[in-house]
Amino acid sequence: MLLDLTAIPEAFHLPRPNWDVIRTFIETKIGDVDRPHAWREAARQWLAATNRALGGAYGIVETESMLLFQPTGNEASEAVARLCQRALATVMDMLGSLAGENWDGPLAILLFDRPETYYSYVAQFYPEGNFGSSGGMCFQRDYVHIALYTQPLDRLEPTIAHEITHACLSHLELPAWLEEGVTQAVEESFNSRHRFSLDDEQAVEIKQYWRRHGLQSFWWGGGFHLPDEGQGYSYQLSRILFQLLLSDHRGQFIEFVRDASAADAGDHSARRHLGKSVADLAAIFLGKGDWTPVPPDPAAFVRRSHYHLEQGDQEQANADLTEAIRLDPRQADAYSRRGYIGTLRHDYARAIADYEHALQLDAGAYAPRNNLAWLLATCPDENIRNGTRAVELATRACELSGYDPWYCLGTLAAAQAEAGDFEEARRWAKESLRCAPPEEREACKQRLQLYKADKPYRETPVHQPQRSPPARG
Repeated sequence: MLLDLTAIPEAFHLPRPNWDVIRTFIETKIGDVDRPHAWREAARQWLAATNRALGGAYGIVETESMLLFQPTGNEASEAVARLCQRALATVMDMLGSLAGENWDGPLAILLFDRPETYYSYVAQFYPEGNFGSSGGMCFQRDYVHIALYTQPLDRLEPTIAHEITHACLSHLELPAWLEEGVTQAVEESFNSRHRFSLDDEQAVEIKQYWRRHGLQSFWWGGGFHLPDEGQGYSYQLSRILFQLLLSDHRGQFIEFVRDASAADAGDHSARRHLGKSVADLAAIFLGKGDWTPVPPDPAAFVRRSHYHLEQGDQEQANADLTEAIRLDPRQADAYSRRGYIGTLRHDYARAIADYEHALQLDAGAYAPRNNLAWLLATCPDENIRNGTRAVELATRACELSGYDPWYCLGTLAAAQAEAGDFEEARRWAKESLRCAPPEEREACKQRLQLYKADKPYRETPVHQPQRSPPARG
């Protein structure tokens, strides 16, 4: 056995494992060759523990790409396994270049014996207690897996296809409205009795609902989990917009989907590939109105700012962060990210002020401390540089981060060089090089060569946190 989850502290708390802890263990303790086997073993142990929690009434059917968790004694168990495998192959073929299998281990499909057990499991992912009814759900966060409940095979197959489509699209981080449009279209291909159609009365009802409520819950995904009729109208509108996309932009559809991001509801990709905004797309069906997606809270503005920055739009990223701060002046992350944009714009005074404000709001955050240290150590403006303060900040950033991130070690090296202690600069630069990912090693080597020649380094910082895919149903 490559690993034992029960022996990893805090790895498992029923009914959900701590996949972050498990992932760190596998990536640091298991070699590359054995990692696929370790992930499969981790998934087996998770499902075995879940089975014990449910009274031992379930078994596991394994295939090369799946683990099917289903009630023991199910006469159709082999048929369900074949159905799942066939659905995966068909969905992958239908999605073509959009499909991906970026799961850590085999795709886990949990088929519960009755709806009550299914909803009890789903509720663990919604601590606020509000979610709509469903026949299945794909969880894209942590370990990608699917939960369903037992139904007749002819009804189960399209539901499985729908959720497998979510799993195959999980690497794209799509806006929910677009992903649900794609998954519904795939599901319909598995169910000849359920084809998309819309009569005049239904169209009027859908239009009236969204004109009353606006599209914000739709654009940002909340509508698909509403416990009222809004959930159904969300699915219907996503299917309508999907049909419009295929009708009017079939040639651009693949690239639009590939570039679309949940961070801005797909708007940037629509403008780039379709020549129109998502609001324009909605207006084709809904008519005139203010359909522009507006982030629902300060954290969503921060996420969209990161996306805009990835697209090279500093101005819009800065505007989003400023709005996040206006809505919630306690947003330390917003100040930290705006400080980073300040360095890109060479507005160093503003960058320093924002970093300092971030530290006042969150004294335990190492990212703004590290970035401020880097700026004070490497800024091309000599009036900004302060080696002594840079060393102080960089040292504390390393302490707070456990001397783990390679870039924090590199910042400490740059700070020591600016302070004139090149022996310490070389020491930490070597540590940074040792820990750096392959794509960063050449830059680390170049900085180390400067310190060996008793020369400091001059540049601006580039550090941003990673995003996580949402769970979808």
